[in-house]
Amino acid sequence: MTDGPSLLLNIADSVATVTIARPTKRNALDTAAWRALAETSAAIAANGDIRAVVLQGDGAHFSAGADIFELREHISDSTWMAHNQATIALALDAFAALPQPTIAVIRGACYGGGAALAAASDFRLCTPDAKFAITPSKLGLTYRLVDCLRVVELVGAARAREILLLAKEVDAATALTWGMVTECIEPALLPTALATMLSRITSLSSYSARGIKQSLLKIGAGQTNDDAETRQLFTDAFSGTDFAEGAAAFIEKRIPKF
Repeated sequence: MTDGPSLLLNIADSVATVTIARPTKRNALDTAAWRALAETSAAIAANGDIRAVVLQGDGAHFSAGADIFELREHISDSTWMAHNQATIALALDAFAALPQPTIAVIRGACYGGGAALAAASDFRLCTPDAKFAITPSKLGLTYRLVDCLRVVELVGAARAREILLLAKEVDAATALTWGMVTECIEPALLPTALATMLSRITSLSSYSARGIKQSLLKIGAGQTNDDAETRQLFTDAFSGTDFAEGAAAFIEKRIPKF
């Protein structure tokens, strides 16, 4: 019996749902899963009909991070290791760069590479059983600068030091207090909370979402001034169909139909 796909994609009602599908391994991400995530992210980015993206794990856990058993199996193969590292970086950065708003839905374990994916999301909804940890120091590894940066952007430099240098496990309540998650929601209420957030996102202008997210990504990369791309996005908005509809709806005191 062979394993099924390690990553699943479902698109419905302008929402792409990406599911890490290795529940027997707490959704640990092997090379195949990282590669699939990079390819899936590229396809989602190119699809103008997708307005929001949900990332979740199959079953009780979000993701236990990189598949340590697979890494250990190839520990002496420097070529394989280099390819694996490049694949992980490509997948993380492709997901982080998605032009659509992204929501990570987190249950159970959210460790290592899984925590990096959560930090790369725009919003994070978790249940009270969620546990967060970034533990490369327990394995003699490190964390890419850009992944560290995303943690710092969420929780600040001092808390990031606790998480990264002390390999500290953070429970859901603490994660909410520190700003690691957007909301902590009881499991029974999670579908409704997710639907409400998706409804909010899809009721707003997709042009605005893409343009603003592009600016936010550039700010995260250290940019502090507009460039030709952001200026063009800003200028083009005023002649766009979304602004025409939004302005008309404002004047007519109705809900815009984006």
